[in-house]
Amino acid sequence: MQINRLNLRNVVAIVICLAVTAVFSSCKEEDSGDDPINHNDTYVLITENPLVVKVMNLENEKGDIAFAQFYVTYYSNGEWPYLEFSTEFKNGGFELIFPATIPDEYLQSASNGLLSVHIDAHNSDNANIGGFSFRSDNWAIEFEYADRDFDEKGTSNYGIEFDCSYKKGWNIVYCSSDGGKKRTTQKPLNETFKCYFSYNTPLG
Repeated sequence: MQINRLNLRNVVAIVICLAVTAVFSSCKEEDSGDDPINHNDTYVLITENPLVVKVMNLENEKGDIAFAQFYVTYYSNGEWPYLEFSTEFKNGGFELIFPATIPDEYLQSASNGLLSVHIDAHNSDNANIGGFSFRSDNWAIEFEYADRDFDEKGTSNYGIEFDCSYKKGWNIVYCSSDGGKKRTTQKPLNETFKCYFSYNTPLG
Protein backbone atom coordinates (compact mmCIF):
# COMPACT_ATOMS: atom_id res chain seq x y z
CA MET A 1 0.00 0.00 0.00
CA GLN A 2 2.89 2.31 0.80
CA ILE A 3 4.40 1.49 -2.57
CA ASN A 4 1.17 2.43 -4.32
CA ARG A 5 1.09 5.79 -2.57
CA LEU A 6 4.68 6.47 -3.61
CA ASN A 7 3.93 5.49 -7.16
CA LEU A 8 0.89 7.76 -7.24
CA ARG A 9 2.93 10.62 -5.77
CA ASN A 10 5.61 10.10 -8.40
CA VAL A 11 3.02 10.09 -11.17
CA VAL A 12 1.52 13.36 -9.88
CA ALA A 13 4.97 14.94 -9.62
CA ILE A 14 5.82 13.88 -13.17
CA VAL A 15 2.55 15.29 -14.51
CA ILE A 16 3.18 18.63 -12.76
CA CYS A 17 6.74 18.81 -14.11
CA LEU A 18 5.53 18.06 -17.62
CA ALA A 19 2.86 20.75 -17.35
CA VAL A 20 5.33 23.37 -16.11
CA THR A 21 7.81 22.37 -18.83
CA ALA A 22 5.10 22.75 -21.46
CA VAL A 23 4.22 26.24 -20.22
CA PHE A 24 7.85 27.42 -20.30
CA SER A 25 8.38 25.78 -23.67
CA SER A 26 5.31 27.53 -25.06
CA CYS A 27 6.51 30.89 -23.78
CA LYS A 28 9.92 30.31 -25.29
CA GLU A 29 8.41 29.47 -28.67
CA GLU A 30 6.31 32.62 -28.59
CA ASP A 31 9.42 34.72 -27.88
CA SER A 32 11.51 33.12 -30.61
CA GLY A 33 10.43 35.52 -33.38
CA ASP A 34 12.19 38.68 -34.48
CA ASP A 35 12.55 40.98 -31.50
CA PRO A 36 11.03 44.41 -32.04
CA ILE A 37 13.25 47.42 -31.41
CA ASN A 38 11.22 48.41 -28.36
CA HIS A 39 9.97 45.69 -26.06
CA ASN A 40 7.28 48.02 -24.77
CA ASP A 41 4.75 49.38 -27.23
CA THR A 42 4.47 52.87 -25.79
CA TYR A 43 6.17 54.82 -28.57
CA VAL A 44 7.48 52.96 -31.62
CA LEU A 45 7.49 49.33 -32.69
CA ILE A 46 9.68 48.32 -35.63
CA THR A 47 9.82 44.74 -36.79
CA GLU A 48 11.62 43.06 -39.67
CA ASN A 49 10.75 40.41 -42.27
CA PRO A 50 8.62 42.18 -43.35
CA LEU A 51 9.72 45.64 -42.27
CA VAL A 52 6.85 47.31 -40.43
CA VAL A 53 7.07 50.69 -38.70
CA LYS A 54 4.34 51.27 -36.14
CA VAL A 55 4.11 54.59 -34.29
CA MET A 56 1.77 54.66 -31.30
CA ASN A 57 2.59 58.05 -29.81
CA LEU A 58 4.14 60.70 -32.01
CA GLU A 59 6.23 63.30 -30.23
CA ASN A 60 5.23 66.93 -30.92
CA GLU A 61 2.14 65.81 -32.85
CA LYS A 62 0.51 68.27 -35.21
CA GLY A 63 -3.15 68.20 -36.17
CA ASP A 64 -2.67 68.73 -39.91
CA ILE A 65 -0.93 65.39 -40.55
CA ALA A 66 -3.16 63.08 -42.60
CA PHE A 67 -0.75 60.54 -44.11
CA ALA A 68 2.70 59.07 -43.61
CA GLN A 69 4.43 58.03 -46.81
CA PHE A 70 7.67 57.40 -48.64
CA TYR A 71 8.46 56.88 -52.28
CA VAL A 72 11.26 55.66 -54.54
CA THR A 73 11.99 57.07 -57.99
CA TYR A 74 14.52 57.12 -60.84
CA TYR A 75 15.23 59.21 -63.94
CA SER A 76 14.17 57.80 -67.31
CA ASN A 77 13.78 59.67 -70.64
CA GLY A 78 13.11 63.02 -69.03
CA GLU A 79 10.66 61.62 -66.47
CA TRP A 80 10.79 60.50 -62.87
CA PRO A 81 8.56 57.44 -62.44
CA TYR A 82 8.00 56.65 -58.80
CA LEU A 83 6.43 54.14 -56.45
CA GLU A 84 4.54 55.54 -53.49
CA PHE A 85 3.75 53.79 -50.22
CA SER A 86 1.50 55.51 -47.73
CA THR A 87 -0.73 54.91 -44.74
CA GLU A 88 -3.26 56.94 -42.81
CA PHE A 89 -2.20 58.93 -39.77
CA LYS A 90 -4.72 58.48 -36.98
CA ASN A 91 -4.95 58.34 -33.19
CA GLY A 92 -1.56 59.98 -32.87
CA GLY A 93 0.34 57.47 -34.97
CA PHE A 94 0.52 55.23 -38.03
CA GLU A 95 1.54 51.78 -39.23
CA LEU A 96 3.56 51.61 -42.44
CA ILE A 97 4.31 48.26 -44.08
CA PHE A 98 7.31 48.37 -46.40
CA PRO A 99 7.20 46.41 -49.69
CA ALA A 100 9.15 43.15 -49.61
CA THR A 101 11.16 44.10 -52.71
CA ILE A 102 11.95 47.15 -54.83
CA PRO A 103 12.13 46.69 -58.65
CA ASP A 104 15.68 46.84 -60.01
CA GLU A 105 15.05 49.93 -62.13
CA TYR A 106 14.34 51.94 -58.98
CA LEU A 107 17.78 51.08 -57.63
CA GLN A 108 19.60 53.07 -60.32
CA SER A 109 20.10 55.97 -57.92
CA ALA A 110 21.33 53.69 -55.14
CA SER A 111 24.70 54.72 -53.72
CA ASN A 112 27.06 51.75 -53.34
CA GLY A 113 24.11 49.41 -53.67
CA LEU A 114 22.05 51.15 -50.96
CA LEU A 115 18.85 53.13 -51.36
CA SER A 116 17.87 55.30 -48.39
CA VAL A 117 14.28 56.38 -47.83
CA HIS A 118 12.70 58.89 -45.49
CA ILE A 119 9.10 58.83 -44.26
CA ASP A 120 7.31 62.09 -45.02
CA ALA A 121 4.20 63.68 -43.55
CA HIS A 122 1.37 64.84 -45.81
CA ASN A 123 -1.77 66.81 -45.08
CA SER A 124 -5.29 66.12 -46.32
CA ASP A 125 -4.46 67.87 -49.62
CA ASN A 126 -1.58 65.38 -50.07
CA ALA A 127 0.98 68.19 -49.73
CA ASN A 128 4.30 67.29 -48.17
CA ILE A 129 4.45 69.30 -44.94
CA GLY A 130 7.36 67.69 -43.12
CA GLY A 131 8.99 64.45 -42.10
CA PHE A 132 9.34 61.86 -39.37
CA SER A 133 12.55 60.91 -37.62
CA PHE A 134 13.20 57.97 -35.30
CA ARG A 135 15.74 58.34 -32.53
CA SER A 136 16.71 57.67 -28.95
CA ASP A 137 19.07 59.67 -26.76
CA ASN A 138 22.09 58.08 -28.43
CA TRP A 139 21.03 56.75 -31.83
CA ALA A 140 18.95 57.62 -34.88
CA ILE A 141 17.38 55.12 -37.28
CA GLU A 142 17.65 55.05 -41.06
CA PHE A 143 15.93 52.67 -43.47
CA GLU A 144 18.06 51.41 -46.35
CA TYR A 145 17.34 48.94 -49.13
CA ALA A 146 20.33 46.86 -50.31
CA ASP A 147 20.54 45.35 -53.78
CA ARG A 148 22.62 42.41 -52.45
CA ASP A 149 24.15 40.92 -49.31
CA PHE A 150 27.40 42.61 -48.30
CA ASP A 151 29.41 43.96 -45.37
CA GLU A 152 30.66 47.49 -44.79
CA LYS A 153 33.33 47.59 -42.10
CA GLY A 154 36.07 49.99 -41.06
CA THR A 155 36.53 53.76 -41.00
CA SER A 156 35.97 56.03 -43.99
CA ASN A 157 38.14 58.95 -45.09
CA TYR A 158 35.62 61.20 -43.34
CA GLY A 159 36.12 59.47 -40.00
CA ILE A 160 32.84 57.56 -40.03
CA GLU A 161 33.08 54.11 -38.43
CA PHE A 162 31.06 51.40 -40.21
CA ASP A 163 29.98 48.11 -38.68
CA CYS A 164 27.23 47.05 -41.06
CA SER A 165 26.18 43.68 -42.42
CA TYR A 166 23.55 44.35 -45.06
CA LYS A 167 21.17 41.72 -46.37
CA LYS A 168 19.38 42.01 -49.68
CA GLY A 169 16.19 43.95 -49.02
CA TRP A 170 15.39 46.34 -46.20
CA ASN A 171 17.88 47.07 -43.43
CA ILE A 172 17.66 49.12 -40.25
CA VAL A 173 20.78 51.23 -39.77
CA TYR A 174 21.61 52.90 -36.47
CA CYS A 175 23.55 56.17 -36.59
CA SER A 176 25.18 57.58 -33.48
CA SER A 177 23.90 60.92 -32.24
CA ASP A 178 27.38 62.49 -32.36
CA GLY A 179 26.90 63.52 -35.96
CA GLY A 180 26.62 59.97 -37.28
CA LYS A 181 30.26 59.10 -36.62
CA LYS A 182 29.26 55.46 -36.19
CA ARG A 183 26.85 53.45 -38.34
CA THR A 184 25.85 49.91 -37.51
CA THR A 185 23.18 47.33 -38.30
CA GLN A 186 23.55 45.88 -34.82
CA LYS A 187 20.60 46.86 -32.63
CA PRO A 188 21.80 48.93 -29.64
CA LEU A 189 20.80 47.62 -26.24
CA ASN A 190 18.70 49.46 -23.67
CA GLU A 191 17.54 52.19 -26.03
CA THR A 192 14.02 53.59 -26.26
CA PHE A 193 13.24 55.01 -29.69
CA LYS A 194 10.59 57.63 -30.33
CA CYS A 195 9.17 59.15 -33.49
CA TYR A 196 9.44 62.92 -33.98
CA PHE A 197 7.75 65.17 -36.50
CA SER A 198 9.26 68.34 -37.95
CA TYR A 199 7.84 70.76 -40.52
CA ASN A 200 9.68 71.45 -43.75
CA THR A 201 11.97 74.45 -43.57
CA PRO A 202 10.50 77.29 -45.68
CA LEU A 203 12.60 78.20 -48.71
CA GLY A 204 14.16 81.64 -48.76
